[in-house]
Amino acid sequence: MSSASERRKSSGGDDEGGANWMDTYGDLVTLLLTFFVLLFSFSSIDVAKWQALVGSFTGMSVIGVDPISPEVAIEAPIPAIGPRSAAEAAADEDTSAPETDAGDLSSNLALIYEILSNYLAETGIDADIRVYPDDYILRVIFPDMVFFETASAVVREEAYPILDAVIEMYLLVEDLYETLIVEGHTDIRPINTPMYRSNWHVSVYRAVNVVSYFIEDGRLDRKKLAPTGYGEEHPIDTNETEEGMARNRRVEFVIEAGSRHRPDGSRR
Repeated sequence: MSSASERRKSSGGDDEGGANWMDTYGDLVTLLLTFFVLLFSFSSIDVAKWQALVGSFTGMSVIGVDPISPEVAIEAPIPAIGPRSAAEAAADEDTSAPETDAGDLSSNLALIYEILSNYLAETGIDADIRVYPDDYILRVIFPDMVFFETASAVVREEAYPILDAVIEMYLLVEDLYETLIVEGHTDIRPINTPMYRSNWHVSVYRAVNVVSYFIEDGRLDRKKLAPTGYGEEHPIDTNETEEGMARNRRVEFVIEAGSRHRPDGSRR
């Protein structure tokens, strides 16, 4: 055999076995990776340095989040993806301030109660004041006869000074509440007149007329005012006695200390 043939065989043999070094290299890289993983698992991470390192690469601040344990993890449905309405897009872009802290609401409610209680005592206005701290609500309750004649929703002229005093009272705490709701309530005796076909009608008209008086006065923020009529549906006493029905016929001024308004005045 010629020397040229021998050289060709020798060259061909090198080609066939030339890639064997990659197996050794792959094993070495795997061992190094395993070695560094073990080092990483035995080490403790400085959270501040890690966040600074990631931030230097991404250009954004990094916020650490505690892991969620399986015991407290809650599976939530994935929202469907589809066309979004203009209202949804506007809601995502809303930059209004976050809800008021619950501690602040409780403090506001306690302060409102103290101010209104002192005001009612000083002015001698006969009204029942009730606080519902779990809902951040305070109610000032007046008998309906203070403001209205029987089966009527027209505010009596004799009630104007009392309503003016009520306005003064709520001006003292206007910065501490979000909503002032005027509620009309009746007893269970049916009513059917040319003006009011049911207890619902008379209770709603009473609430609206009181709020209208406040708006015409102009001192209270009209964006915080809301009239509501409940008819006989929410009694606070029995409807089986005259005394109980008299208590159920009432007007309530309800303060909500929680935040329910957007900066533009629209309700949530």
